[in-house]
Amino acid sequence: QHVDNKWVSSSSEIIAFRKALLNPVTANQFQRFVSLKGDLLENGVLFWQEVQKYKDLCHSHCDDATVQKKITAIIDCFINSTVPPALQIDIPTEQAKKILEHRKELGPYIFREAQMTIFALLFKFWPKFCKFRSNLASDKILLDLERKKGKKMRKKKG
Repeated sequence: QHVDNKWVSSSSEIIAFRKALLNPVTANQFQRFVSLKGDLLENGVLFWQEVQKYKDLCHSHCDDATVQKKITAIIDCFINSTVPPALQIDIPTEQAKKILEHRKELGPYIFREAQMTIFALLFKFWPKFCKFRSNLASDKILLDLERKKGKKMRKKKG
């Protein structure tokens, strides 16, 4: 019974987190929050969102050229960037290689493994973010995060 309750609560947390990533305001706040925790984490939020847009594009039955352009844009931005490091998200290099090998295969699943990896990584920060957010009025969240980022930058320079 206890295990079932735990699973139920975690699945509802997963659903809440997914909804948060799809909400522009919450996703932006969460992105700023995780940017303080690791260099590639904020890119992870953007990657997850772009893959969702890509999957929506696939399901909307638009032309192959548009789908291919979106694949190329995601790869050029996150998987094989001209800006070092080439891999701009926190996924294993094998996953990145697999995506590059399958980049010509259209369909909603090309980024599936990578998106799941990123989701699992970001999800670890969700409870901390919820706790942080619960102590602040919604209009103060970004201000507080900016202040923290400023402190972190000054520490790096100092």
